[in-house]
Amino acid sequence: MEQLAITGDGDVGASTTKRRSSAKGRPKKAVDLATCQPVAEVVVDINAAALDHTFDFSVPAKLDSLALPGCRVRVRFAGRLVNGFILRRSDRSEHPGKLTPIASVLGPAVLTAEIAALGRAVADRYAGTLNEVLRDAIPNRHARTEAKFLDAGGAFVASEGTDPDRERHRVVDWDGYANGLSVLGELQAKRQVRASLVVSTADEATHAIADLVDAAGRRAVVVVPDGADVARFADYLEMHLGSGVARLTGDQPTATRYESFLRVRSGAATVVVGTRNSVFAPVVDTPLVIVWDDLDDSLGEVRAPGWHAREVAALRSLASASSLVIAGYTRSVESAKLVEQGWLRGVEPTREHRHRGAVIRTVASARIGDPAAAARIPRFAWEVISDGLDRGPVLVQVGRRGYLARLSCANCHEVASCPACSGPLLQGSAGAALRCRWCATEYPEFACPACSKQSWRAVAIGSARSAQELAAAFPSVDVMVSDSESGIISSIPNSPAIVVSTVGAEPAATDRYAAAVLLDGDAQLGSAHLRSGEQLVRRWFNAASLTRAASAGGQIAVTADPASRAVQALVRGDAAAWATRELAERRETALPPVVRSAQISGRQGRVEEFVKACAFPSAWRLLGPTPQLNSVGTQPGAQVVVLTPTAEGPLLAARIKAALAADAAGSGTDRVSVRLDPLSAL
Repeated sequence: MEQLAITGDGDVGASTTKRRSSAKGRPKKAVDLATCQPVAEVVVDINAAALDHTFDFSVPAKLDSLALPGCRVRVRFAGRLVNGFILRRSDRSEHPGKLTPIASVLGPAVLTAEIAALGRAVADRYAGTLNEVLRDAIPNRHARTEAKFLDAGGAFVASEGTDPDRERHRVVDWDGYANGLSVLGELQAKRQVRASLVVSTADEATHAIADLVDAAGRRAVVVVPDGADVARFADYLEMHLGSGVARLTGDQPTATRYESFLRVRSGAATVVVGTRNSVFAPVVDTPLVIVWDDLDDSLGEVRAPGWHAREVAALRSLASASSLVIAGYTRSVESAKLVEQGWLRGVEPTREHRHRGAVIRTVASARIGDPAAAARIPRFAWEVISDGLDRGPVLVQVGRRGYLARLSCANCHEVASCPACSGPLLQGSAGAALRCRWCATEYPEFACPACSKQSWRAVAIGSARSAQELAAAFPSVDVMVSDSESGIISSIPNSPAIVVSTVGAEPAATDRYAAAVLLDGDAQLGSAHLRSGEQLVRRWFNAASLTRAASAGGQIAVTADPASRAVQALVRGDAAAWATRELAERRETALPPVVRSAQISGRQGRVEEFVKACAFPSAWRLLGPTPQLNSVGTQPGAQVVVLTPTAEGPLLAARIKAALAADAAGSGTDRVSVRLDPLSAL
């Protein structure tokens, strides 16, 4: 969020001055224009900052009834036919001369006025273009699918959504949540609510989301990180709310995705569950937008302008009457800031409710003088695994996939790096040759460049090696790996088994896990990345949500330093308080989200030229340029991070947008990449 648009500082994003240009052409013959509002203002499908405004086109009389605001059209622009959207019709153009006519209209009005305005706000906040945002908001057209939703005149056929008479009884004990009942009551009273919700278990998550959607009149958008979450929440909502639930994911075939979108646009579906782009879903009179697990990187758009679903949802709530709930097993620092400022209402488990979780065991509970206490899997963790297997499956969460994810020389401890690209070398399996993670070059006889030895020690152990060690220790137990390399397992039965999983790939257990072991925390706590502690807390609480309560024998072993604030937050079960303390530290050091940030990267000379062109005020902090490598490490570059007070966020976006519009050299491989408020800025 423009931290904070809510404070009245005007940080939602400066509205750009409306500019309309005429797209002049030389038609072969005069065109009969419609007598009413013959001019269409069109945003063309061209990604150029200098063209981020509407262009005027004439509306031929034959297209008058079809060329409605929100329709896709084909127009001739700069000598070629391009797509675009009509934003509005008007009775005259500000530009003299003959206007180029619209060539054709492609289907009904799929872009609503609300989403068009939201797209403009998002583009302004992230120094992008409206066209870039609309490409994310509106799925590609599929004409055959579209025909199913239209009447003979080309208008949407009216349809009903969820069954309003279908009763559903609340499952969650909202008395166990501070402010829980008041938030639910205000949703039922059709009053706008904004809240940050922290839940304890995976079952409670689905139940709580369903309670909120039901209280909001069953008109909601639920934005989740990935397809597995879409299936989990949508299955539950369909079971309890009926057929008016649509699923929108990026990996759906074009026809399927467009059909789901049109179900929403036509009113056949009033509840949407989808990945990040679904935050733009055009549910009519949306009373509620829910963003689940906003710390997941998947909720950030990787393409320009790099928006985040949490911020888009906040802008949507700010510009309309829609309610907003940011929910998860933890609370992000961004949400904590909005709670502190009173824009979001904190809804979290009470102390009594938190203590219903699993028993947390740390290194502090290890036997005094135990030489194995400092091992990667200490004795107390082995005991937790053994005890858990007597009652059901056990989850072992690791930090990395693969076998040996990072190596160093056993003699001089020099880290093994690729001679070609400087990327980290890894070993994919026992006895395999060393391979570069970045460029995939193999080195069968690699020797340490510092001492010429060929013996290596593990710096980072991956999921495959962890599973190998556990299988040797428990030969009669099934040991399975769930990660992006070996394949992600969706669910497991309640029988004894060990599941070794990377973060986000944990399968659901039928009756939750009897125990969990959380490994590799110290490595992440020692990271210099600004978000490392925040992501570690998220990782641990997400795993804890899958584990049984203490009353059912649930135990969690965490091997990181027990003195760290992250471990103490897990022991207390209080993710909300951890986020508040982390926010206080960020405020002392003036780091995001207390300030706005921009990340500018590319070839060093180009980055320096671009920063100079932006003419940032001298009072702003500029970090860099610092050397950078691209994804395969072969292209040297540089990065500059700009930090500015929150209230000056609109000025930051405006300066960058103006520099992008004037950047004639910014094309091809020499283009400068700009991201505002990225999760990975520092």
